[in-house]
Amino acid sequence: MAKRRSVHHTTPENEKAILDAVLGLAVEAGYEGTTMSEVARVSGLPIGSVYWHFENKEKLFVALLDYCFGLWRDSVGGRSQRELLGSSIAGAAAPRSNPANAKHAFWVIGLVFALEKRLEDNEARQKYLQIRADMFETALGQVGGQFPAEALGADPEFARKIVAFGRALTEGFYVSASAGDDVDFKELAELSTLAVDLLTEHYAKRGAEAKSKEGDS
Repeated sequence: MAKRRSVHHTTPENEKAILDAVLGLAVEAGYEGTTMSEVARVSGLPIGSVYWHFENKEKLFVALLDYCFGLWRDSVGGRSQRELLGSSIAGAAAPRSNPANAKHAFWVIGLVFALEKRLEDNEARQKYLQIRADMFETALGQVGGQFPAEALGADPEFARKIVAFGRALTEGFYVSASAGDDVDFKELAELSTLAVDLLTEHYAKRGAEAKSKEGDS
């Protein structure tokens, strides 16, 4: 492993160049297929500089996941559950190696950490699981109060279940995209958001009916 040397300087520009490089590599080659030497080549920086900023591949992927999460968090402000779900599913078809799509890349990069039990003690996998949970709570905190009171009255856990449903759909569509399925992700995003709308209407109706019965008794 290359050692850190004082001749290298940490700069935001170099860090971003490294993260953009590993982003493009990781979405195509995955965790195992991404090497520090290839990151150095793609970023145009000496390999010693890559190790200076990130001492090993695990820490590099930890930083990459944080980077993608930050971009995702900045992109979801003010959005409804319907908009969040539609955007994330449609993002499955986005050009993956483009740094501009880093907010969607988290789902792709995370697939290996979600499925590969051999990486259970890997620092990057632990970071992925932490961020995945943080993303869930962020989404829940943002959209939880947007659902009709009647729906929440029918099931107090309705918002949490819908956010979990949306996450499962999103991850499933990223698996589909990774497998190369020839589908229209934009259309599937619309169908998924329609399903959320119908579920919300169904639970709101149940809640209203239950409230009406209470009033009659």
